[in-house]
Amino acid sequence: MMMPGFRFYFFLLLFLLSPQTGLAQEVRSLSPDAQISLMTVAPGSELYSTFGHSALRVYDPGERIDRIYNYGTFDFSQPNFYLNFCRGKLLYFLDIESKRSFEQENLAEHRYMQEQVLALNAPQKVRLFNLLEDNALEENRNYKYDFFYDNCSTRIRDIVGNAAYSQIKYDSSVAGKGITLRQLLRPYLADHPWTRFGIDLVLGAPADRVAGVEQAMFLPDGLHDAFAKARLPDGTPMVAAEHRIPARATTLEPAKSDGPGQPFWVMCAIAITGILCMFNPRANRIFDIIFWFVLGIAGLIIGCLWFLTDHGATKNNLNLFWAWPTHLLFFSRRNRTPSLELYFMLTGIVAALLLFCWTFLPQQLPIAALPLLILIMVKGLWKRFRN
Repeated sequence: MMMPGFRFYFFLLLFLLSPQTGLAQEVRSLSPDAQISLMTVAPGSELYSTFGHSALRVYDPGERIDRIYNYGTFDFSQPNFYLNFCRGKLLYFLDIESKRSFEQENLAEHRYMQEQVLALNAPQKVRLFNLLEDNALEENRNYKYDFFYDNCSTRIRDIVGNAAYSQIKYDSSVAGKGITLRQLLRPYLADHPWTRFGIDLVLGAPADRVAGVEQAMFLPDGLHDAFAKARLPDGTPMVAAEHRIPARATTLEPAKSDGPGQPFWVMCAIAITGILCMFNPRANRIFDIIFWFVLGIAGLIIGCLWFLTDHGATKNNLNLFWAWPTHLLFFSRRNRTPSLELYFMLTGIVAALLLFCWTFLPQQLPIAALPLLILIMVKGLWKRFRN
């Protein structure tokens, strides 16, 4: 007969080890020949693939395992898909697919892959494999995507770090000295000037924080470069081997430009047109209706992304100080009352202050916005100075 105290601890231990608690999941082992690799996929020609992709491969010939763990998947059939995407509430999830399927899909899009075999020891491999399997469970697989802070690359950074008990030593030179998150995006947008302009409009001050080596790993190439120079706790290089898929040199399709003309010169043309229209009352009124309406729409989008979404990168956006959503209330008014004249004079003053403080602002505003700021300043202050 068990003593009362012993009975209590016996049933407590039985409860803690029961499967429904999730505290004692089945531990799956790997054979001595198992390998775990970081798969880095080159950028593609489509907008969604502009920055590349990361995934993990688990290859174990002894257990007949060759699969890809992919954190960058989402389901179009989710309820309110587009609304959740705009609000920053879209759920991404960890998907498992065969290595062959993953490879064929990327090669069909002319996107080569870099495979880095990680020099983890046997216990670390088993731990990482079981963490991935646990993440793939239905109750664990979903997460709320965040462009800079929680995506397919940062998830891999974190889970590999967890498998190595957060003892991986990264080389700080990978990120570059004083490079911001926004600047890390620039090389990928060189052939997409209008996409870059749009991204610079909606990203706020958080994008201008200096990126350390771990922050730079939000990009697949940043994760690849960091792993290439990282070392494990015993000083061993983290990457044991690396090869390219396909092995032969391939030529990617050139990135497609997203429209004619550079945004800066297009905005210069708009600014010059706006100033010339000021000498013709009818042309000036037509231009003003279009100009202030478009600025108001831009400000409404920027404001919604700041205040009504969970996107961390779109907060504290100083572009809202020259693209005012309130322009939508006044853009079509024919009669300019004293209060309305005061409103547009304030827009000119704020634009002048932004121009004066341009290089001192905590956020890097898009260079293409300069002509627009000059036009706003002229339109807001011209009549008052003339009088």
